[in-house]
Amino acid sequence: MNTVCKKQLAKQIGLGCLISICFFILNYCFVYLVARPVIQFVSSSIQVLLLSESPNFERTLSSGNIKKTSINQAEINSSQIQFPKYGEHYGEISIPTLKLKVPLYFGDSESILREGAGQYMGSVFPGEVGTTLVGGHNIDSFGKLLNIQKNEQIDIQTTYGNYHYAVTAKKVANKADWQIAKELRQQKNRELILYTCYPIDSLGLTNERLFITANLISGPKINENN
Repeated sequence: MNTVCKKQLAKQIGLGCLISICFFILNYCFVYLVARPVIQFVSSSIQVLLLSESPNFERTLSSGNIKKTSINQAEINSSQIQFPKYGEHYGEISIPTLKLKVPLYFGDSESILREGAGQYMGSVFPGEVGTTLVGGHNIDSFGKLLNIQKNEQIDIQTTYGNYHYAVTAKKVANKADWQIAKELRQQKNRELILYTCYPIDSLGLTNERLFITANLISGPKINENN
């Protein structure tokens, strides 16, 4: 085989290899783009079910998302308060007797509940007249609510004031329980309802919830007319 033929053969082999590599890269990119949503969905679902990383309130505080306050006045005008936006970390829930302490966010999506407790957006803020509804995952800190007793204290520290509640009732009921729905609509008292999936050791969503109801015993009341 002469030199010219050898050069042409080497050139053809090199071109063939280059084309093969390009096809391989293009195919890989195509498969990745198609499969990525499925991979992300599966990964997210597994994290929701297993909650492999528990919420870390100290880490959240260090991000500067919340400034603690120590307002001791009996009443605050609503115009003085900068209420949180959706997904914003604006407080902390603690129950000393259960050694429970979790960050509180406004909103209760799955992504929020992976970080801590989430307030239902259709409920009032702590200090307002009505019921504040807060949920949390059962296999995380809110699983401790099973051991809470009547008259035990629940503390909520927010960006605008510190609140203390006394437990009045604990019950297991369907997630659409009419009594809880009625309690959520009441506009006479300042109340708090904490809830989590039941049974406590269940993975994923269930139809039953553990509900803890409490009444406000101290903390600045919000005057909604000013």
